Amino acid sequence: MRVERTNWRNNPKPLLDGRLAIAVGDVHGCAEHLEAMFQALAKDVARLKSDQTTCVLLGDLVDRGPCSLDCLGLALNGLAAFARGKPVEDVVLLGNHDEWLQKALDGSLNDQDVRVWVSNGGDVTFTSLGIPTLTDAAELSAAIQAKLPAEIAGLLSRMPYSHRIGDLLFVHAGIDPRRSLEDQTPHAQLWIRDAFLYAEDWPFEVLVVHGHTIDPPLDPPEIHPHRVGIDTGAFATGVLTAVEFLGSKLRFVTVDSR
Repeated sequence: MRVERTNWRNNPKPLLDGRLAIAVGDVHGCAEHLEAMFQALAKDVARLKSDQTTCVLLGDLVDRGPCSLDCLGLALNGLAAFARGKPVEDVVLLGNHDEWLQKALDGSLNDQDVRVWVSNGGDVTFTSLGIPTLTDAAELSAAIQAKLPAEIAGLLSRMPYSHRIGDLLFVHAGIDPRRSLEDQTPHAQLWIRDAFLYAEDWPFEVLVVHGHTIDPPLDPPEIHPHRVGIDTGAFATGVLTAVEFLGSKLRFVTVDSR
């Protein structure tokens, strides 16, 4: 794995509390990439010597890539497990792919969910759990409940939709500019695209840091007036991207297996 860091750039929403805030884009079963990213970020935590560190995984840990269960295990322990005693707050957000797994655990998965899930790479997750691809929602849910470790099930049950640090808002897909910040729906935060991505009149003070919509790996990634997207399609491109915010500056970190 090759690790690269961009030069520091201007952070349009400076953090005033001395915190290092990190976001990691969609992992989608690429456990080797996530482990290498955590190793790289742990070095940054040690070098930058911030007062505190928060690391946010932006969701979609599962599906499409080969090692969904391993990704969930890495997320469970987080960056803190790699940071050698440095204080790290780990936050794991819910993505739309993770929600299907969550539904299987709480019994709300239906047959339509299963069809959409399988067509979007869910069968690879089932293989990583050691279960066959089942089309009946009740049977699939029972198989997943029997195979998924209790600690992982607990992690999935408590994943939030968003996390805010100052004027940085971390969320999987984005937010709906037609609704207030307090009135965002779960569906928008997990699935929204065009209304958020191409918003012209942005009504909020926050800069949204998100995944969900794949952008090709660019050098450097784009910073839009209202958002920073860091899903570089690791399962397809071999590139997993993170962004680090420290005071008035930011930079991108990539792990590249190409």
